[in-house]
Amino acid sequence: MSVTNADKPPLDPSEVERRVSFFPTLSDMPKDWGVILTNAPLFSQKTSLLDEVCSSSPFSNRKMTFVLGTDTFVRIINPKYYNNSVENMIDALVQMKEKGVHFIVGGRLEQTESGSKKFINGEEEVKSLPGYVQEMFTLLTEEEFRLDVSSTEIRKQMEEQK
Repeated sequence: MSVTNADKPPLDPSEVERRVSFFPTLSDMPKDWGVILTNAPLFSQKTSLLDEVCSSSPFSNRKMTFVLGTDTFVRIINPKYYNNSVENMIDALVQMKEKGVHFIVGGRLEQTESGSKKFINGEEEVKSLPGYVQEMFTLLTEEEFRLDVSSTEIRKQMEEQK
């Protein structure tokens, strides 16, 4: 779990503790799981750090899978984070893929200009990537996953409860 983000302020230590404490409550977690905290804001940096950690582990044949929302997915494929270069972005994604990285992307509702809501999951954005990079992303359909609340809204509600 990253305590820093390329576009957001760092997480407060109490929020990190709250998020980490959630995982042991899940009954179907494997016995050999763990939470790794990092301050690497970019996924290309996170995967490099995790690759080092995982390669020295007895579970080194495992792949890295990240579960994230559409907004984070769109940031991962935004050339802005790769010196404004599509080529650098593709190269970084290929390097992540070579490390066994895979992303599962959950969608969300987005308000359209007409005021109606539309489910988005990155389907349009992924089409801009070469096929061999598209393979890194599993885009969940609305039927597979839909949660009509954003992490920003959840954080805001929690802040109001303090």
